[in-house]
Amino acid sequence: MTASIGIWAQGDPSGESVLYRWEADQQTGYVTFEVPTRRFRPADDSGQPIGDLSFDPAVGEPSGTAAGVNQRLFNQVVVAIMRAYRRAGTAPATAHAYYY
Repeated sequence: MTASIGIWAQGDPSGESVLYRWEADQQTGYVTFEVPTRRFRPADDSGQPIGDLSFDPAVGEPSGTAAGVNQRLFNQVVVAIMRAYRRAGTAPATAHAYYY
């Protein structure tokens, strides 16, 4: 299990879509957070979606697939960003998660 995940907004987190970079288990990746709908998608470093994998909070679980994306880490990143979002009421600048 991942001990920690570092998550940082790439650019201004006040927009309608925020790109986040994450690092965990010697891996890195990106997710986009569509703030109005609270939907998440794995992305490349320019914010372009990878595959059709997404997390829709209305459904409460991920759906679709994305080649090369670790779905366990994707889920952990989504949960960390959503926790920080709920605390702040806005898209967070960081959303680090620690597991012990």
